[in-house]
This record gives sequence, structure tokens and C-alpha cells, in this order.
Amino acid sequence: MPTQLHRHDEAGHIHFWTLTAFHRLKFFHDDGMKHIVVDSLRHLQSKHRICLIGYVVMPEHVHVLLLPHAKGSNSPIPISSLLRNFKQYVGFHGKARLRDVWRQRGQLWSKPLNDWAFGRLGKQAIWNKRGYDRNIFSEEELHEKLTYCHKNPTTRDLVATSDQWKWSSYRYYEKNDRSLLAMDWDGRWPIEW
Repeated sequence: MPTQLHRHDEAGHIHFWTLTAFHRLKFFHDDGMKHIVVDSLRHLQSKHRICLIGYVVMPEHVHVLLLPHAKGSNSPIPISSLLRNFKQYVGFHGKARLRDVWRQRGQLWSKPLNDWAFGRLGKQAIWNKRGYDRNIFSEEELHEKLTYCHKNPTTRDLVATSDQWKWSSYRYYEKNDRSLLAMDWDGRWPIEW
């Protein structure tokens, strides 16, 4: 297995992230943890002024589509910086949320998470060290990945229809629902940001 991941920071390229929780633990089964992921995406939007295109928060992983450029810039922000910022935000605030739940209930919401809390799984990380980052070059592939994100909760039988899962960008695009998180993409191709 390669020891170094190679990220390709190319101007105009969209990135598709798949970030998996440590040991595929269901940290994001909890709505409070899902909110932290959404807050972290909002943080990327405001701090780096990137173009957020789509996302879905699943119980043990997250998918994100973004154009890693500050608004008005033709130069990409290094994807490694954005990933680090996103994961650190979720890690810091997520652990605070988990401590609060533990104090209130004396346990988390599953035995594997309780094992994690007691340190039985090794380090107490929220994310796997590696994630999957794919460059997207075409409108067709962008729509394919966005559809994949939006169908993920129905494919996994978490809900019957995509609009029932509020933890994705589906409701923004299909119902103009900005209540959780507004996207930056206006649907045009190529993306002008």
C-alpha cells in the first residue's frame, strides 16, 4: 500500500471526497454529530470562500463535492489544507459532543463506540487517517457524483426517499431548502466562481 497520498490541486477541478470514520464507527448516527459535520462545511465556506457543491452525511462516512477555489480566484486552495481543516473541526467539536453525551447518559449510542470511548480500539480518532479524494473534470461526472450522494441514504435503507434525509444537499437542489446549509453552485457548467 502506498505510504503517501497524491492530491492533484488543478485549477478548475472539482473534488469529490469520501471520508470514513475511524474503524467505520457510526459516530454520525447522532444528529448532534451530523450538525457538527454540516457546521464544518459551513466553516470551509466562510473561512476559505470555496464553492460547496454537494454533500451527504452518513452514519459512518461523509461525501463532499467542492471547487477548492476562493471566490474570484483561479488558483486552487491545496486540498490537503481543506481536508485537514475540515477533519480538525469535526474532530475537536465532535469529541466535545461525545463527552457531553457521555456525561449525560454514561455511555454512547453503541457498544463499539463505548469501546472507542474506553480506548479499547487504540487511539481515539474520529476519522480514518486516509480519505478518498477524486478530481472531477466533466459535468457528467459531477452530476453522477451528486446523484450518488443524494441516493446514498435510500440505497442504505436509511429512508424511503432522498427528500426524507435532511443531512444532504438534495433538499437544497430539489426544494430550495436552505435551512440546514445552502450550496454555492448555481447548476451552470462550467462553474464560474
